[in-house]
Amino acid sequence: MCRMPSAQFVLLILAISSGLCSSTAGDQIDDSISSSNPLGIFGNADMNDRIDEADAAYVRRIIEGKSETTKLSDANYDGKVDSQDIDQIEKIINGENSELTLIDDTITDEFPEGMPVTIHLPVSRIVALNQDAAEVLLILQSTDKIIGIADSIAEDIKFPPEISKLPLVGSSSDADVEKILKLKPDMVLTYGSDLTRWTIGLEKDLKAADITLLRLNCYKPATMSSDIIKLGYIFDNRAIAEEFVDWYENYTSVINERVGALKEDGKPRVYVERSLYKAYSNGSAAHEIVVMAGGENIAADLNSIYPEVDPEWVIDQNPDIILKTATSGVIGGYVDDTSQMKGAWDEIMNRSELANVKAVKENKVYVIHTQGVWNNPEYFIGLIYLGKWFHPDLFEDLDPQAIHQEFLDRFLGLDYDLNEHGTFVYPPLEMN
Repeated sequence: MCRMPSAQFVLLILAISSGLCSSTAGDQIDDSISSSNPLGIFGNADMNDRIDEADAAYVRRIIEGKSETTKLSDANYDGKVDSQDIDQIEKIINGENSELTLIDDTITDEFPEGMPVTIHLPVSRIVALNQDAAEVLLILQSTDKIIGIADSIAEDIKFPPEISKLPLVGSSSDADVEKILKLKPDMVLTYGSDLTRWTIGLEKDLKAADITLLRLNCYKPATMSSDIIKLGYIFDNRAIAEEFVDWYENYTSVINERVGALKEDGKPRVYVERSLYKAYSNGSAAHEIVVMAGGENIAADLNSIYPEVDPEWVIDQNPDIILKTATSGVIGGYVDDTSQMKGAWDEIMNRSELANVKAVKENKVYVIHTQGVWNNPEYFIGLIYLGKWFHPDLFEDLDPQAIHQEFLDRFLGLDYDLNEHGTFVYPPLEMN
């Protein structure tokens, strides 16, 4: 259950406002602190991406007055930093902790610093509304904890057959609360930023039944590693979580390094379309992926995350590349039927108003399916496809299909031959 006793809440706010929980320009923070996307778990005192003995050592230095207090150094989340926090860190390291307090960083409008959520362990009964988080549990070999699912999960071929037979509780944006309560879960896993208002209402019902609501994205590149590692700590499968994150970050680091060497005028201007003349702007996962792949999203600065645009605007922008994301309404992904993916491509190529747009004239229109290689734990596979489309010479040595196959074999244990099955992009790479 999400708990923030009033006294602790006051202490946290005072700490934040006085600079105890976050460094300022005048602070002399110890060199061991890493502030680059730290793992949002209380106990991560040195603010890096893991909890280990270095965090216990850092807390000792805080107690001795040799280091500054950080936002996450209060490991047991009681409003003060003392020896009990060292004990809690040791328990977390050894998997012996009965509680874990996380930072929910999905509701940034209401909680810019993140909202603490205390989870009581072990968690053994989960209702999964977040399909992407459920896939992380599949990677972590923890699907045995799932007792109820959103409808979309039942249709996902990546999950074992027994998962599809679990009770259905509706969609992630409109779940049946009564059905959830009857299942008596310890935790409900849902999405964060896109469903803020709805999940705040859901939380009230769950809180009254002493059920934890955990919001995670598990589809945004910026927080993907942190989300996966958080779930690894919750379900005591940190080794698998870290193995997977280390594996896929090997690929993203290669991409980041190569894209980082590009000049701005060497990046193609990209129009990304989710449905007819509806784009993605800054704040969406699609925008992140386009930028990471070395493209410039022409809709980046529009005034909503999923803006509606005029055909004339697209014509005036004259993008170098058009990228269509095929949703569940288009058959694709883990199926052999290519007709609807091709149909989505044909539809753009045959729009008379776009006939003179550079992307269409130069045959640089691509369709990518959202199931399996886009905004989910394997988003990095889609990132590689985009890299090859945007900068074919730069990423000639990377084979997204082979990397995808390794993911299925190594982390999902799914018997699925991508040489024989699947329709994730159109045109296929060999046709580009």
